[in-house]
Amino acid sequence: MEMSWPHDSVDVLGVQVSKADVPLLRRFMTEAVRTRRQLAVTFANPNYVMAAQQDAGLRDLMNGFDLNLADGWGVVLAARVFGRPLPARMANDDLTDHFFGLPAEEGWRVFLFGNAPGTADAAADNLRQWYPGLEIVGTQHGHWSDDAGRIPDADVDRLVGEINEAKPDILHVGLGTPLQQIFVTANRARLDVPVIITCGAYFEHLAERREWYPGWVLKLRAGWLYRLYRDPRRLWRRYTIELGSYLSLVLRHRIRHGRQP
Repeated sequence: MEMSWPHDSVDVLGVQVSKADVPLLRRFMTEAVRTRRQLAVTFANPNYVMAAQQDAGLRDLMNGFDLNLADGWGVVLAARVFGRPLPARMANDDLTDHFFGLPAEEGWRVFLFGNAPGTADAAADNLRQWYPGLEIVGTQHGHWSDDAGRIPDADVDRLVGEINEAKPDILHVGLGTPLQQIFVTANRARLDVPVIITCGAYFEHLAERREWYPGWVLKLRAGWLYRLYRDPRRLWRRYTIELGSYLSLVLRHRIRHGRQP
C-alpha cells in the first residue's frame, strides 16, 4: 500500500508502529488541516498487539491508518529489543498539549465523539479552561453499539452527518478498540474532517484532570501499574497474564528472528 504520509515504521509482531515524534505529528496535523488531505491516527499498545495475533482483521485495520503511534512502554521496549528503537512513547495522554493546544493556537475546530454519555461534555469544559480560545464545535457520546457490538447503519449515518455539519478540523473518536478503528476505516471517506484520531477512554482522563498520570508514575514509566491500581477489576488480566504473554512473545520473536534490518 502506498503511504499518503510517508514515514518509517517498526514491525512489532505484525503491527506497523510509526517511528514518529512530536514535531512530525504536529507537522502532519498542520499540513492535513491546511491542505484538507486526511490524516487518520491510531495507537498500538501491547494489548492491541496481542489481540492482533489472533485477529488478522484488527491487524489490518491498525496497519491501514496513516499513523500508528506507540501507546505504552511495552511497544517502545519491543521496538528496542527488535533493534529498531522508537523516538518516544506517543500515547494520547502524552499529547494533550499538541492535540488541543495547537488547535487553540491555530484556530482549528475540534469535535469530541465517544465514551459514556456526559464524559465528552465534561472533557470539553475542562479543555476550554486549559486552552483559552479552543473551539470545540461538538460533543457526542459513544454508546451506540447493539448486542452484536456494531453501530447500526442508521445511527452511523446520523453521526457522520452530525460531525460533518459541525465542520471540525480535528475529530477525536473514543469508542474502544476495535470499534473505533472500524468506524474510522468504514467512514473516513464520508467524514469531511482532515484529522481523525482514535482515543479509547481518553475523554475519561480529560474529564478528571489535565495531567491524569501523576509525575512520579511518568518518571518510573509505570502507567500500567497506576491504571491497574485505579481499575483492578477490569484491568488485572490485561496487566498480569496478557502482559506476561506479550513480553514472552517479544523475546521468543527476537531469539528466532534476530534484529530487524
